[in-house]
Amino acid sequence: MLRLFSIFLLAGCDTSVGSTQPEYISGIDVSSYQEQINWTQVYGGGVRFAYIKATESDTLTDPQFMANWSGSDKSGVIRGAYHFFTQGVSGAAQAAYFLSVIRATDAGDRGALPPALDVEGLSGAELKEAKAEIAVWLKTVEAALNCTPVIYTSPDTWDEEFPGDFTNYGLWLADYTSETQLPTGWTSWLFWQYSDSGTVDGIATPVSLDRFSGRELDLRLTTCVGW
Repeated sequence: MLRLFSIFLLAGCDTSVGSTQPEYISGIDVSSYQEQINWTQVYGGGVRFAYIKATESDTLTDPQFMANWSGSDKSGVIRGAYHFFTQGVSGAAQAAYFLSVIRATDAGDRGALPPALDVEGLSGAELKEAKAEIAVWLKTVEAALNCTPVIYTSPDTWDEEFPGDFTNYGLWLADYTSETQLPTGWTSWLFWQYSDSGTVDGIATPVSLDRFSGRELDLRLTTCVGW
């Protein structure tokens, strides 16, 4: 957990809309839905970081992952990879698959944002089992990479499914309201997805827009190396 303790201090400032902190670092998150991306134009439009979908379940790699991973880095965009959690599939198997894909990149040498786990759309009948598998994924990835993951979720999703759980991990908040609402147990967000229908130079389709709760130097300090 040590890798993110200093990050939480950065994120502990007032990060709500209308706070005295006037600026955020702009980012996006992408997958194959965005098709081919001109990352040079993306960077030129002011985007400074991107979370890129890497994997889903224990067998699926996003078709655009490697192209996005390479292109974002070459353009100067700070990158991170995320895994879409699949209910009913072993958390250990999902973590192992994510690790196999991310370790095939240059992230270990060049650094990357903390790995992210996308948690959404789970059914109520099997939440207890899902909670256990989420815990396995988080612990496995953290131990393997020596880097504490972040969790992507929304207040409605988390408060219905896992209120107050896993709040020792950084929060990548999905909330499209003008005043951010935090899931139960979290006191701040590290990343905030504030729109799922943005327009960005270099991307032909709508794209999710994100913010980081600090300065660009702080963002660079969140990266993990030595994977």
